[in-house]
Amino acid sequence: MAPLRLAATTIAGRRRVRRRGRRRGRPGRALAVGVALLFACGWGGACDQPPAPRTLVWGNSVQPDHLNPAIAGSAFATEVLDALFLRLADFGEPPELNFEPVLASGWDLSEDGKTLTYHLRRDVVWEDGTPTTAEDVAFTFDLISNPKVPFPDRSQLRGIEACEVVDRWTVRFRFSEPSWEPIYDTRFHVLPAHVLRDLSVDDIQGWEFNRAPIGNGWWRVSRWVANDHLVLEASETCGLGRPGFDRIVIRVIPERTTLRTELLTGGVDVYHRVPNRYYREDADNPDLMFFRVPDRGYVYIGWNLRNPRFADARVREALTLAVDRQTIVDAFRDGLGRVMAVPLYPSSPDLNPDVRPLPFDPERAAALLDEAGWTERDADGVRMKDGLRFEFTYTLVSGNEISEEIATMTEAEFRKLGIAVRVEFYEWTVYLERIDRKEFDATVLSRRNDLVYDPEDVFHSRGIEGRYNDVSFSDPTIDSLIDLAKTIRDRRERRAVWWRYQEVFRDRTPVTVLYAGEANYAVRRDKVAGAAIDIRGALRGAHAWRPVDGRGP
Repeated sequence: MAPLRLAATTIAGRRRVRRRGRRRGRPGRALAVGVALLFACGWGGACDQPPAPRTLVWGNSVQPDHLNPAIAGSAFATEVLDALFLRLADFGEPPELNFEPVLASGWDLSEDGKTLTYHLRRDVVWEDGTPTTAEDVAFTFDLISNPKVPFPDRSQLRGIEACEVVDRWTVRFRFSEPSWEPIYDTRFHVLPAHVLRDLSVDDIQGWEFNRAPIGNGWWRVSRWVANDHLVLEASETCGLGRPGFDRIVIRVIPERTTLRTELLTGGVDVYHRVPNRYYREDADNPDLMFFRVPDRGYVYIGWNLRNPRFADARVREALTLAVDRQTIVDAFRDGLGRVMAVPLYPSSPDLNPDVRPLPFDPERAAALLDEAGWTERDADGVRMKDGLRFEFTYTLVSGNEISEEIATMTEAEFRKLGIAVRVEFYEWTVYLERIDRKEFDATVLSRRNDLVYDPEDVFHSRGIEGRYNDVSFSDPTIDSLIDLAKTIRDRRERRAVWWRYQEVFRDRTPVTVLYAGEANYAVRRDKVAGAAIDIRGALRGAHAWRPVDGRGP
């Protein structure tokens, strides 16, 4: 899976009107009272309805971008999709994280590693009662393989020659070469063929299905009010069992202080990705239980390499040397983070321990800029080269304090080097549109790696025209190392290639990697029993949670 864009407490948040500055949160008490009344009457229901269902209220700063796995690209969307749609197989319990069947009951891999056959469960149906069959798997593969469909994990499909229906409950994948990770390559969410087959892929961005999907997972979408709340109801048709709660209401609360108030006053039961500052302040609160899990994400400054100012690797190294990344961790992450040299998370088994971050060294940065030819100065003291002024604009998400603070701090350091910086803020959806169109100079963003490391979509030249190589990085050595690694099935042997890849990555500096940390989740003890969150994500396991009153499904 391509590393996913993150938001909120890590870095980003989504749409409305372009604006500058921070958003002012609404009073927490008024929100809590309003939500309580809505729950008592049901969301949009009348107060003479039966008692309110057992509801889990989930607070997050952003909403999903889409609820169609074929086009959804945000990290939170993927978590929601894991609740709505089943994969053929998925990662099992950590730390082993061995693949386990989900929609499949099992699989067979041929001795040559080129044929993978799945045997499907026969008790899984779509919300409308239609069985989930091999036809759905084959249809999904054809859809996400279509070049007109912006499937975010297209690199995983590149080695698959065909997906064949053997019979109603058996599907076979054929690979052009032995796959490096055959289960990983085929673990996409399966979609309903009978619902989507007659729709035009030319119009996929406007499908009603993107907001009101028909799934086969533990939950189904009941209502989605943009930028306000998303309601998931327990599925009565999922063959894997019924969730402990009747519904999940995902409330979108962009302002972090407001979201924290909602947690403390009972307006939400779960705070998705709590900032470290609040974790420190609230960790001893007896009403809350906290889960700290390794964050597969990394925060970075992306330089648009289509801008000639950033084309020289020496310039990108200079910009990295000019950023005091440890101070960023100490000041903006309360010291709970680790400065990284490469885009992996600290507990990744593929991380090369010998690749160290560049130091904070403004003098060396200035020397590199001189070496790269940026020696002239204009009347304002801004560096010049061949008549080009060294100035750029940060494109950031409005209302996100961390990215704004990072931009403010680095702007001051860059000014000392003779670089002029401006900052522009956009709502999350508008922001993503600009990044996807590569209409930016620089940005501060976070990505989340999958549990099998695969940087192809983000740093291989093949990804430039896709959704994730935002910075348009292209390097033949990086390309060849990624291609080589993805021919090696043995993970230990493959690791040696990834280690070499990281050495080259640090030298090329396509982005300025800042830090990686841990993700914090807070859950109210008086509302939730059986909560568990691990490195695989939070929502994916929420079907096993239950209300504290002990009433089962």
